[in-house]
Amino acid sequence: MNTIGQLVISGLLIGSVYALMSIGLTLIFGVLRVVNFAHGEFLMIAMYGAWAFSRLLGLNPYFAAIAVVPAMFLFGALVYRLVIGSALAKPHLVVVFATMGLSIFLQNIALMAMTADLRDVPPIFARSISIGGIYIKGELLLGFIVTLLCTVILQWVIKRTFLGKAIRATVQDGEAAKLMGIAVPKIFLITFAAGSALVGLAACVMLPLFSVFPTVGLNFVLIAFVIVVLGGMGSIEGALLGGFCVGVVQSVSSYYVAPAFGQLFFFLLFLLVMIFRPNGLFGQKGAATLGMNE
Repeated sequence: MNTIGQLVISGLLIGSVYALMSIGLTLIFGVLRVVNFAHGEFLMIAMYGAWAFSRLLGLNPYFAAIAVVPAMFLFGALVYRLVIGSALAKPHLVVVFATMGLSIFLQNIALMAMTADLRDVPPIFARSISIGGIYIKGELLLGFIVTLLCTVILQWVIKRTFLGKAIRATVQDGEAAKLMGIAVPKIFLITFAAGSALVGLAACVMLPLFSVFPTVGLNFVLIAFVIVVLGGMGSIEGALLGGFCVGVVQSVSSYYVAPAFGQLFFFLLFLLVMIFRPNGLFGQKGAATLGMNE
């Protein structure tokens, strides 16, 4: 029984970390209705930034969030200005190919600048926390707490603040929002930049758990897409639940079958959900065109 408990708790914790990197992706899709295929490379850049901060200053990477999160916000705003903004008015495939091209470009820049070597940081916590015979890694527990806080704060911003009301109005009817004085292009820019900043926060949480290398984004972007679609396109709480599901399935299947088959089983879960609940766990019908859920 302890084994099952350990696997489930470990899965929930690692799933929360996966969810944190996926929330930015679902926020961008929910408002702009575009899929950022360079999402994994944004994560890679932020992880390199956190690694450099840790290496140069000798501090743990969690403090790097002070610099990395604002830097990724500005980077996201720049990418929106140069790539996304001009492509939004064009056919959807233009945005797809633009972000895919950006992904390849960023990967190759990283390969030239950093080589293919793996870079990591030492564990932050010396030992795991034991609660009732269940061992919890300190880095994962911190990631779980950060993810819950981010989800609650983001939901509060969207539902309770003026900016959130402007975002929801833009999602519901962009033309009507413009007539009411809302600067829709500015809302798009802020949303894309905020999604990028969330990726920066996820990178700082993930660096003590995973090594960083130029193609690390490919390993995680597939997981992020599965989580976003599994939870429901545009649903922030769905992304959290999707992350939990993926983490638990990966943890249990890795133990009872083989670690190499971890992705196989959560992709199988993904297919089953798509067959029996095509809109995702928290999705709504027509989410691909409606955007963010209420």
